[in-house]
Amino acid sequence: MAVRTRKISMKSERDLLRVGHLPPERYQHEQLAALTVLTIHWLREWGLRPTVEAIAVANHRLFPQRFGMDLFPEFPDANRTLRSLLQGGPKYRGWLSGSNRRGYAITPSGQAFVSELLRRIGYPKVDNVVLGSPTEAPRQRGSRRPERARDLDFKSEVARIRSTRLFERWKAAPLEQRDVIHVYSALGVFDHTPAAAKRLRLNDLKDSARRAGDQEVTELFTQLESSFPSLFRGA
Repeated sequence: MAVRTRKISMKSERDLLRVGHLPPERYQHEQLAALTVLTIHWLREWGLRPTVEAIAVANHRLFPQRFGMDLFPEFPDANRTLRSLLQGGPKYRGWLSGSNRRGYAITPSGQAFVSELLRRIGYPKVDNVVLGSPTEAPRQRGSRRPERARDLDFKSEVARIRSTRLFERWKAAPLEQRDVIHVYSALGVFDHTPAAAKRLRLNDLKDSARRAGDQEVTELFTQLESSFPSLFRGA
């Protein structure tokens, strides 16, 4: 593994604007969750607390082609960062723990993965300081039909929704208030999650279902909004 040339520290999140972009060919076939784990590693290295806001900005600075908005790529897409944090958390990959209030930490399995990512993706540049170089080839596209990495992310989200207890119950009978626990589980939120964050998560999943062309999952989300309005609009 390459050795960093010097230790970098930052006084505030504004210093993230000093971070340069990594070469797209180094990260274009990586999972969004993997890239976010690497971003959190660097935020911790630089002495910044990994809140959602800091992670979203740093993700876009490091990996703009994966974390920029579709129509406005010069701006970070916070939805992608939120989704990647959920995917990297204990319910899924298990690379991350924590919350926006406490900040995010990398688990032992996540730390081992970071070492692999550094060898494959490489190190960023801060101002004119290059922190290191990759020592392995980047991840390559598989032999299956070519698909954009973003497509893999939203298709896996829709497939996951179809495998949930919520989808199973919805297919069998109308949703009831006692099904709210299954709503939380499917969306990856909690009772104490703010309504605005729940709505953001729902809208992100609705977008994934629309892009995947899955009419059933789209209809499920439409019914969630009408059946549980207080979840997404507040009391």
